[in-house]
Amino acid sequence: MGALDWTVMLVYGAAVLGIGWWANRRQKTSEDYFLGGRQLRWWAVGISLLATSFSAVSLVGGAGFGYQVGMVWLQLQLGDLVAIAAVCLIFLPFFASLPITTAYEYLEQRFGVTTRWIASALFMVQTLLRTAVLIYAPAAALKIVFDVPVEVAIVITAALAIAYSAFGGIAAVVWTDCMQLAVVVVGVLAILFVASSDVEGGLGAILAHAGDAGRLEWITPKPTRGGLFHLVGALVPYAVFATSLFGTGQQSVQRFLSCRDLTSARRAAVTNWVAGTAVLGLCLFTGVAIRAWSDLGAGVIDVSDGPNSVLPAFVMSRLPAGLKGLVVVGILAAAMSSIDSAIHSLSTTAIVDFRRRLFGRTDPAGELRMARVGTVVFGVLAVVGALVTPHDTSILETLVTWLGYVAGPLLGVFLLGMLTERANEGGALSGLLAAAAVVIVLRLVGGPKPFGFHALWLAPVSCAVTIAVGMLASPFGAPTRAEQLDGLTWSRRRG
Repeated sequence: MGALDWTVMLVYGAAVLGIGWWANRRQKTSEDYFLGGRQLRWWAVGISLLATSFSAVSLVGGAGFGYQVGMVWLQLQLGDLVAIAAVCLIFLPFFASLPITTAYEYLEQRFGVTTRWIASALFMVQTLLRTAVLIYAPAAALKIVFDVPVEVAIVITAALAIAYSAFGGIAAVVWTDCMQLAVVVVGVLAILFVASSDVEGGLGAILAHAGDAGRLEWITPKPTRGGLFHLVGALVPYAVFATSLFGTGQQSVQRFLSCRDLTSARRAAVTNWVAGTAVLGLCLFTGVAIRAWSDLGAGVIDVSDGPNSVLPAFVMSRLPAGLKGLVVVGILAAAMSSIDSAIHSLSTTAIVDFRRRLFGRTDPAGELRMARVGTVVFGVLAVVGALVTPHDTSILETLVTWLGYVAGPLLGVFLLGMLTERANEGGALSGLLAAAAVVIVLRLVGGPKPFGFHALWLAPVSCAVTIAVGMLASPFGAPTRAEQLDGLTWSRRRG
């Protein structure tokens, strides 16, 4: 790392802190902090949605996956497409018509406060686990770049994101996400340019080598028993998983609620998918290109630390001054764009679903201060989680596995409320408990891959259990009141 590289990094750091300071000056109440006055631009929200899901895991882990396997991870975007369609058609009409700040306020109106609190708690646990992995991913890269212990790199990675998120709120998160994604794309293109320039025959030679090795194939029509990287895996377990993240996760819902209206929210969702497909494809192809660069004799990198070391190893061994700093900034940017939204949504959920629900609203300035403190607290908790994250497996696999445990029950309880009039709170709670029991039993009995199936298959199974048990148990509970149906179910929706 030379002086020019450090200059690039300092300019980036100053820019994100500047955006946080600018957004902070525009905030008067906690609602400004949480939703940006519900006036954010749809295209910025769409890019922010992408930046939230496109983390350093996608950048570092995606390049490592492309290096080892190829482009087949890209077919999971088909599952994302199914999820975006479901969210636009089913979920957003409800969220846009209700005066809510979190997704789980809908559940209280439809079922009751207990369901709201359980779903909110599930989201918070899921998001803390996800954020711990997201912090570890760039820290592992910075360990290689700066030759520091991974624990030090974890703290450095999280500190800046915590700072601007705490002061700037959702507006700072959205606008820094836009800048950060641009940095990621420029950095990835720089790597592709350098790798292509080194290989005799350029990009054409890389494509030919990758094609001969089968690394450009991105659709696998034939399913494998219990696998994930084929069309059935993309369109069933991954689609359920993605629908849960986009439709029930506060990180995504909070952005949809910050849009001006339903049309803007839908445009943001579609923008997220289109841009996400392009950027993920770039990251996977970067790993494919580095593999061709190595196989064709253009250079050698040390990947003894596993696939997650591919990108940082190439950056440090081959990129010139300036570009090296730019890509390191890109890794940091990808990490912070996910960390910021996670800790901000956790603070929002804690304040709105628990503190406000139990003790009522406080004065606007006081609640704003609490929201900022909450952002810092959850950032610190995420750092602690990152320190104990399992580091001996693919970070992409770790992330998807952990998230899959709660994605199905969360999606199931929302669908139970939105699509049926019969379901009541007793049924919803019974469905959640049954799904949790199924996940625990299958995980304990079947191991990391229950009965040979990828852990993400637990998502559709637990979602189906939630709905089925919820429908069967509801007739034994108290009848649903009229105010729990009007505008809250598909047949009685407004607008």
